[in-house]
Amino acid sequence: MPPAKPRADSLGKRLADFADAQLAQAAQCLSLPDQDRHEGIHEARKCLRRTRSALALGGNALGPHTARLDRDLQRLCRGLSRLRDAHAVVETLERLLAEAAPAAIPHLQSALALAHAQRDTQLAQALSSDPQFRRRCQRLQRARQQLAQLDWNGVEDDVVTRAFRRSERRVRKAGKRVDRHPERPLAWHAYRRRLRRLRQQQHLLNQVEPALCQPLEKEIKQHAVALGQAQDYALLLRRCGRRSPFPQALRNVLRPIARQRLRQARAALHP
Repeated sequence: MPPAKPRADSLGKRLADFADAQLAQAAQCLSLPDQDRHEGIHEARKCLRRTRSALALGGNALGPHTARLDRDLQRLCRGLSRLRDAHAVVETLERLLAEAAPAAIPHLQSALALAHAQRDTQLAQALSSDPQFRRRCQRLQRARQQLAQLDWNGVEDDVVTRAFRRSERRVRKAGKRVDRHPERPLAWHAYRRRLRRLRQQQHLLNQVEPALCQPLEKEIKQHAVALGQAQDYALLLRRCGRRSPFPQALRNVLRPIARQRLRQARAALHP
């Protein structure tokens, strides 16, 4: 038998409504027209991660089908990552151009034009194989149906509180790993992802159950900003490697800029 519908105004009902609204919003974002679709892809991935954050707060209490739904949403999110990365490179170059010394401006303008072209080409290819992202939107609709079948009545205050505290512990553990091994990119990656999950859950609880919402340390918020910037510069640095959209002369200009910005962002976290 499918689980009973969540009780009106219960914590589970509010979490279910939040997650469902995020999946609906993801579909809307993927359906944005023309150039707005680049930003729409970015927002859709945020919606998917917020949904997964809600599922993580419910955990095992939601029943045995939760893990499969979470994996499906993760695959959908990863399937959009290449398109999102192409847009992130454009945004990073725009930010660098706004702050650039006069001598670097022509190089950054050339790089930005190439990044725009690659981003638009990748989007056109994706839309060619999945016109208007209809298949992805259908997957989102199926995910909404599966979401409604989970046991949201099993999600009580203590379940959510334990899940949130677990997220806090994972952030602290990942931060200590970065302190021990600041030279390891994977350590930074894990710290960024776990910190993002914690902040999403904190924001989510602030909306659906403020009494359970735990304030985050100011340092954590500062780390989140620095980690986001570091991620952008690490991505640009990777774009200067194999299969780069930039010719060698531009890569020689971009590499030291990206490395310097990456070091600065990480130094704010690990002096």
